[in-house]
Amino acid sequence: MNVNATRFAANDAAAVDFFRDHGYVVLRDVLNEAELDRVDLAWDTVVAEGAAASAIDPDTFVQRYPQNRDLWRKNADFRKLLFETRQAEVAQQLLGTSGVRLFHDHAIAKPAHASSTIPWHQDSASWPLDRTGLSIWTATTDVGIDGGCLELLDASHLDGPSTPQDFLAEDPTQGRDDDPRLIAVPVQRGESVLISGLMWHRSRPNVVSGRRLAYLTLWVPATVRFRPEHASWHPTTNHIPVAAGERLDGEWFPLFGRIADADDGEVVAFPAPVQTGGPSMFTASKDIRRHITWLLGYAPDTPAAELSLADASLRVRVADECVQRQYIDPQDHGALLQVLEDLQTNDDVRRRSVARDVYLQVPRRWWSLAGTRIAEDMDCALV
Repeated sequence: MNVNATRFAANDAAAVDFFRDHGYVVLRDVLNEAELDRVDLAWDTVVAEGAAASAIDPDTFVQRYPQNRDLWRKNADFRKLLFETRQAEVAQQLLGTSGVRLFHDHAIAKPAHASSTIPWHQDSASWPLDRTGLSIWTATTDVGIDGGCLELLDASHLDGPSTPQDFLAEDPTQGRDDDPRLIAVPVQRGESVLISGLMWHRSRPNVVSGRRLAYLTLWVPATVRFRPEHASWHPTTNHIPVAAGERLDGEWFPLFGRIADADDGEVVAFPAPVQTGGPSMFTASKDIRRHITWLLGYAPDTPAAELSLADASLRVRVADECVQRQYIDPQDHGALLQVLEDLQTNDDVRRRSVARDVYLQVPRRWWSLAGTRIAEDMDCALV
């Protein structure tokens, strides 16, 4: 595997050409040392608040919910990092637009020996927008090849849009591991990797030491338009106040620079995800709710509140029914109860802390224990 060795200062004009040719670039000094310290401290605060609200200790919380989103809206230090650093200026320069909007920010931790792989994907495939943007990925520690660094397919942004990647389904892009363009991008603390929204990339587990925290801000051209059909599942869709086809606007998407008179930026359209019929990240919550509805004999239109997994007695009924129908062995009754409780906790944390199980550990356990067999019987019942 090739290893990137090219870096530029944040104000180096040559970085723009490199980015356009390769689809990524590593920049120094987008954030200074004081700002990096602020990321670490603000992250600890956000994690501590989320953990306390969920009655989970912080170490366990960050292992279960390593991604935390909309940081600038819930923490003053992250807000300063957005409005008082050069990130927007750098994004605007590389996109070559008159202005940029923040799509959202987030951070992803990979605690040593407690993380997994984020599969190959293109970022813009999950954005309900009509123009490609870029992500600024900044590490607050040194991140080596064994520490969960980014891996990219050099210049793959030139391949154009592909089907959105489904992290819960079998990975249809695993053949990319043999692509001769594969390049690892280890970084030192404070170096930022800027990635085109069309760049194929992934990160593997951190198997060394430290927490491997990456702080990300996602940027789009100021004239970008809302296209919900591209990615209606993205959580930010709930905060977009404009109609489909109109220019993105609203308090969740602050403007930096100016809006050009004519649309600028690279127009992009992605095909719809391929539905495999099995586990899917795009429909995971709905699928599990359908499984439970069918399993317990409820009507398909039963209100979600009547099937809430917050009800311990309902969780027991689900586990009991799975044993009775021989979907699970009796000794797995307790394991399934834990999965059901964890699914409820995931929903609570997602709503309350805007954090999530980016590795989809709990939905995988549901499908492994009972979901696959339930889905098969549901399909048979429809024939």
